[in-house]
Amino acid sequence: MGSTAIDRIAANPLLDQEAMLRLDGVIREIPDEQLRSADHGVAGLDPAVSIDPFGHFGKLRDAGQDVIQYIDGKYGPLAVYNGFGRDLALPNFAVVGYSALKSMVLDPASFVNEGAYGAHGDAQNPGFTFVNELDGADHKAMRRLFEQEVFSRRFLTDLADDTIAPLAEFLTQRIRGMVDDGEEADLCRDLALPLLYMSMAKVIGIDMVDLAYFVGLGEAVFGGPRDFEAAGRAAEELDRYFGQVYEERKAKGDLDKGDLMSLMSQAEREGLRFSAREIIVYCRFLLPAGIETTWRQAANIGYSLMLHPDQYRQIVADPSLTTAAIEEATRWMPSGFVLPRTAAKDTELAGVHIPAGSSMYGIFGVANRDPRIWPDADRFDIHRKRTPHLTFSAGSHTCMGQQLARQSFAHVMRSLTTNLPDIELAVDPSEVRTTGFIIRCPDAVPVRKA
Repeated sequence: MGSTAIDRIAANPLLDQEAMLRLDGVIREIPDEQLRSADHGVAGLDPAVSIDPFGHFGKLRDAGQDVIQYIDGKYGPLAVYNGFGRDLALPNFAVVGYSALKSMVLDPASFVNEGAYGAHGDAQNPGFTFVNELDGADHKAMRRLFEQEVFSRRFLTDLADDTIAPLAEFLTQRIRGMVDDGEEADLCRDLALPLLYMSMAKVIGIDMVDLAYFVGLGEAVFGGPRDFEAAGRAAEELDRYFGQVYEERKAKGDLDKGDLMSLMSQAEREGLRFSAREIIVYCRFLLPAGIETTWRQAANIGYSLMLHPDQYRQIVADPSLTTAAIEEATRWMPSGFVLPRTAAKDTELAGVHIPAGSSMYGIFGVANRDPRIWPDADRFDIHRKRTPHLTFSAGSHTCMGQQLARQSFAHVMRSLTTNLPDIELAVDPSEVRTTGFIIRCPDAVPVRKA
């Protein structure tokens, strides 16, 4: 890191000089593999689908197939792997039309979350059911406990303003120094990934000394499609790590700090409390739920804007366009591309008979580009009339962290446009590879001073 970068970020209130230099080392040492989509290149996924699922599924949707049955390992003519390890002896369907997908997620009586994450979820979480896998009264009670006693509006706003905002400032000032020194920076490696990992590390109470370890294990857990055994081992190691942190803090009477472990330890509503086991496992659950999709979405937003420099300059000139830009980028290039459900009973969706027990894959990224909802839907346009997209789902299982995600993206955008108004892609757009089916993100978003 050059002297310009050090000078610009030395006064950041969250990091002393030692922590700053340690973080710089962590960022530079992140393996390239951890930045790539976890499922590109896995057996059973046609590379054409990984590279352009919009084109493949969009053609099927535009031909009248809002709901597509999985036949012989394929949706239509191309192979798509069984991303959640569901039972292929039962029917599997992809839902790609906006109205059909919205109908599915708004009908929890017909389409449930129980068992939806399949064998892969069971392997990583034996004997444990997360809130996103619950239905009905159990889901409602657990979600209410989280939303009112842990992830309150005040907690999320304070996290965004007091942690994420200064970290976004720190990281964009670091990039400012890099590009002023003639270096290229990467919006994945140098901004999005460290921002979310540092933020969640602070929320959970992880020491900066352990940040590299935390990042490595976190990415291994979400790299399941590449190596499910390694993902399972990483999940077990993180459980042990969080268990040790929890027991040490409990022994010291240190669970009153307002962080995640403290809030979960104190939470109680309608007689429902978190057990020690739940506290430990939910800390690890934040990796995919609170970090993985969010850092990749932050990178996707940055990439979308670098692909459209004229629109980026418009936001620089008029910050009131920030919210519209975030919503358009989240519609146009969502990181969380697919979410599963299970058909609880025989039913019908978009004119297609769905037998009970069927595996349902809601392909939100494709539904977000339905031309019946968004004219010229494949075009990125921050000025288009806003229609609610489905990236955060809808209904009772809508994303619990969407408020924090949107606030985080706003802080990232503010820091980008303020500190880096003059950056551009450092390569031709054709050289930036974006892949993945379950989760999508560019391998890198290299930028330089224009």
